[in-house]
Amino acid sequence: MGWISDLDSILIEMIVQDAAYPTISFDVIVDLAASGSGGRLLFNMRVDSHTDVRRIAAIASTSGGGVTLLLLDFNGMSIDVYEAPTGLYPLVIAIARWTHQPLKAQVDTSCEPALVELLDALAAL
Repeated sequence: MGWISDLDSILIEMIVQDAAYPTISFDVIVDLAASGSGGRLLFNMRVDSHTDVRRIAAIASTSGGGVTLLLLDFNGMSIDVYEAPTGLYPLVIAIARWTHQPLKAQVDTSCEPALVELLDALAAL
């Protein structure tokens, strides 16, 4: 697992560890983590341009204001949980805004640069 300190992130990590992955899909685990922690799902998306990560999801804490990231490795064998440092919030927000746009706007723009920058920053932690 990744770097964790926020209590909501710890709860999410426990939910992920308790889930029967890969019997239960990444999407279901993300939904369980968001609902089980009382958090709000910001995004859950496929990653096309990174060699180590296949999917990423972000859950915002409704109590402490933190953001927890769930990353499915490229081979689909493990899920890592990270508490996003506040310095990465602008990237998380940019990606969340992109995912909540109409599909036409998503086609016309790309969040890949922000996504790669976020994943590279997490890898450097």
